[in-house]
Amino acid sequence: MTRNTIVKFFDFSGGLNTKSPPMVLKDNEASDLQNINLLPTGGFERRNGNSAFNSLAMDSGSAIHGLGYYKLSSSAYYMMAIAGTKVFKSDNLDGAMDDITGTVTVTTGKDNIWTNAQMNNLSIFVGGAPDAPIKWNGSGNMSVLGGSPPSGEFCLMANNRLFIGNTAANPSRIYWSILGNPEDWSGAGSGSQDVKLNDGDSLVGASVIGLDTMILFKQNSIHLLNINSSPFPLYPLFHDVGAVSKRGIVNVDGIVYFITPEPRMKATDGTKIISFPDSIDNVWDGINKNRLQYVNGVYNRRLRQIWWFVSDGSSTQHDLCIIWDLERKCWLRNTEGYSMNVAVVVDNRTHYCGGYDGKIYKMDDSAAAGDASESLTTINSYWRSGWLNFTNSTESKTPNYSTLVFAGLGDVDFTYGYGFDFNKDQNLEYISTVTGGAWGIDAWGNFAWSGDSNSSKLLQMKGNGNFFQFLVQHNTSNQKFTFNGIEFGVNKNEVKYV
Repeated sequence: MTRNTIVKFFDFSGGLNTKSPPMVLKDNEASDLQNINLLPTGGFERRNGNSAFNSLAMDSGSAIHGLGYYKLSSSAYYMMAIAGTKVFKSDNLDGAMDDITGTVTVTTGKDNIWTNAQMNNLSIFVGGAPDAPIKWNGSGNMSVLGGSPPSGEFCLMANNRLFIGNTAANPSRIYWSILGNPEDWSGAGSGSQDVKLNDGDSLVGASVIGLDTMILFKQNSIHLLNINSSPFPLYPLFHDVGAVSKRGIVNVDGIVYFITPEPRMKATDGTKIISFPDSIDNVWDGINKNRLQYVNGVYNRRLRQIWWFVSDGSSTQHDLCIIWDLERKCWLRNTEGYSMNVAVVVDNRTHYCGGYDGKIYKMDDSAAAGDASESLTTINSYWRSGWLNFTNSTESKTPNYSTLVFAGLGDVDFTYGYGFDFNKDQNLEYISTVTGGAWGIDAWGNFAWSGDSNSSKLLQMKGNGNFFQFLVQHNTSNQKFTFNGIEFGVNKNEVKYV
């Protein structure tokens, strides 16, 4: 007996699942995907590309290993960068990088990462140990930060003090300046605190939650520092869990996300440890463990995503971005365009990243169809489903048709593929639509509703099998692309056993 059934897929919110067998994935999960963003409507879009901020590479193309955004009370603002042995600034983000190194010492190297903070109209860089912390006040050249501050691995500003952590002599120690002055480290109110001293571990980084609470991370423990009134009391929070990198710590509205030495992503609000789906454990296991200390995280508020820049396989620099979608609570990944060493977010929430080529790149640029960082004119984005059986594996499925629903500004060209019984992409259909059609006027299966950007395409299908998989891929230059969903007309030929 043959039955006709309509099967609809308009929800792709499950994200990437590379751990489970592809025949048991949820309908909204992908067995493979790259370079897409999930939408509140349930569909997905091709991500935006990146564009070069500065046309001329800094310090003869040296890797950028420090990046900061600096805004004066006068409303002047600057992009700050450390590349090779030099420090640069860009006035009002004009893209022209001016050398302001002066006489300060900067040790070159892509892995010699500097962190940035702002206090008292000073832009401060710390972390290039053994190089001393340096400062800039908006004019002239850089200079050494006064007051003999510690040459630590990281810094942050909190409660009107500058904090510096992890020196070569005292890797478990956090230091703080006096109140209101980042250039006084010996006066009344300054001090330091050892965090679980002599445990064979080091202080990795910190993040502030609330008004007077700092979370301190070692690789294998987490602690709370009350920064209301010096001397600051320290309290242990969690053991056998910690952060692996000073930049592998991201604060999103009071929840601190971090990468552990395993490596996995976890989070804390200071009261509990939060774990996340293990659906891409094999992706995390595949990154270069020798470079975990350089994992870099950044929060994209527009997309509500946390980006983790990591080095995949045996790569000696970041070449993969693993993404946590905070709204859908699922994983995504970008395999192109994210070969970036450091990152910064400016006032208008725009993200800039420092590459390994002496250039800064504007990320998630709506005007960029490709990735300037890799000389790509287009972005290869796709979603691949699991192996679906619709109801159960005792039925042979014969899809009669597919109706693809998608949108784009102007012409849209993409590939739709499908296959049966673990033979993927047995059939590949190249979909091409032309702007200008309208409902009731254009040919059925290739039209735009009311002349807007929404389109659908009806395809007659061929083939059958117990398991079915589909692919939607867009890699055409200078096009925007959104995929809203797909509808199948399926004949199910029941197999009866006697």
